[in-house]
Amino acid sequence: MHHFFIPSDLIQNDSALLPAETSRQILKVLRLKNGEKICLLDNSGMGFEAELECDSSGGIVRAHVLRSYPVESEPRCAITLFLALTQREKFEWILQKSTEAGVSAIVPVFTERSLVRPEKDFSARVPRWEKIMQEAAEQSGRGIIPRLHAPLDFSEALRIGANVDCSLFFWEEETERTLRKTLEPLKPGMHSAALFIGPEGGFSATEAEQAALHGWQAVTLGKRIYRMETAALAAVILTLYELER
Repeated sequence: MHHFFIPSDLIQNDSALLPAETSRQILKVLRLKNGEKICLLDNSGMGFEAELECDSSGGIVRAHVLRSYPVESEPRCAITLFLALTQREKFEWILQKSTEAGVSAIVPVFTERSLVRPEKDFSARVPRWEKIMQEAAEQSGRGIIPRLHAPLDFSEALRIGANVDCSLFFWEEETERTLRKTLEPLKPGMHSAALFIGPEGGFSATEAEQAALHGWQAVTLGKRIYRMETAALAAVILTLYELER
């Protein structure tokens, strides 16, 4: 069944009027027909099973809502991924895959070794990035599209990211503190977590010291050093696995 996020005010009682872009995707790309079932999502965690009522002449699609239900795929613990800014293709891949994996929010960060500098204007890229995240959320059966925050500098990210139940700083120089040992005693009352992933060159020792002063716990992903995009995806998946097992 195909999933589509639409504005909540377009779902009224047992009827939904689909936006033009969604209608075009249904009619021209997916070529769905009258009577086929889809899932509509209002970005609040609710899903709506609906039956298509296509009007190919006008290009606008309506759907008859059959039932509503809470989407059960959303994690119980809200994960915010703090991510060092990097090259566009790699950054967009991480946005897509971390959305599929279950993050609740993503915060781009300027770090000491970031390949992208603060003076760059990101406003023009935001619509594309948000679209990537929406499509990833639809594909993976999410009930909520993760929130994409404006880029922060490193010190501000440390401060904001410390205001959760658990703040994890994934650093290749940490060799003793594993993810499982760190999370196990916190699991019962843990509802929010922050994960910080560094750039291609890793975090500097100074940055690691600053993170510790702000209450972040340095953890290891094991004996191997991963590429940035691999580390980001592994950190999200393994954290949620440990919390949900």
